[in-house]
Amino acid sequence: MAMHKGLKLRHIRAFLDTIEAGGVSAAARKQGISQPALSKTLSEMEAMLGGALLERRGRRLTVTPAGEAFRRHAIQALQELEAGAAALSGDGIGDVINVGALPTVAGSIFPGVALDFSRAHPGTRLSISTGPNLYLLDRIRSGALDLMIGRMPAAGDMPGLRFDFLYEEEVILAARAGHPFANSPAPEALRQCDVILPTRGAIIRRIVDDYLGAQGITEPRCPIETVSLATGLGLLEGSDMLWFISRGVVARELASGLLASLPLGAQFMSGAVGLTMKHEMTERPEVARLTAMMHEAARLREATTR
Repeated sequence: MAMHKGLKLRHIRAFLDTIEAGGVSAAARKQGISQPALSKTLSEMEAMLGGALLERRGRRLTVTPAGEAFRRHAIQALQELEAGAAALSGDGIGDVINVGALPTVAGSIFPGVALDFSRAHPGTRLSISTGPNLYLLDRIRSGALDLMIGRMPAAGDMPGLRFDFLYEEEVILAARAGHPFANSPAPEALRQCDVILPTRGAIIRRIVDDYLGAQGITEPRCPIETVSLATGLGLLEGSDMLWFISRGVVARELASGLLASLPLGAQFMSGAVGLTMKHEMTERPEVARLTAMMHEAARLREATTR
């Protein structure tokens, strides 16, 4: 059956933005429209395609099997359209490297590498995407991304992919400066305060759950889950909440003294950070140069933190 003639680019962008943002409200804010308007666009799209693409389970919005199948094709189609538009724009950009950046590197070593790369390669554009781990992995498999920078994916998500190690990074328990439990053992603070956990799809969630289980904290007081810096920082600044998060996400805030880290006393609260890409990917010279610069930045990071 031919695609419905009424299906437009705004429908596809609404669908993909909703998945990337994790909900209709956040996607509507990203697009600068009202939530009812975005919901109407999604409903129109489902009606034209003849099936449900998204469904709500409690407070969570999930993608249906049909939605997953459509998303893979939609990402590829959108990438091809954007590449075609870039080729016709006459802006002098000869190549584009599509990079997925997880929060652990998005605000730490990667911005400096991106600046250095752009200055050294003015004819190449870096297109940087952020989002949940599984979403970015899907984009690598579909070809929409050349590589992803961040935590090493779980073993079950690695078939067909390879991982190049950069450095180890710990998960910390962050609090605002001057927190009343800043000098208390972490388990005591966790029993007295509300805690912000990583979202269930985040790679570090299992590390955090294992730590809490080892401390006998089976049901932490967790009203909110997030790995978003803007959200987590706002919550910590306005409360006595504690936040389990990768050190790289809040590195600047820790260095400035805005946030403090409560010692956890656990050696296993760390994991590998690196580059994830397809096994069969043949690296273009520009991609090889970018990965080499990431490795160099990682070496300098390790040298300065010893």
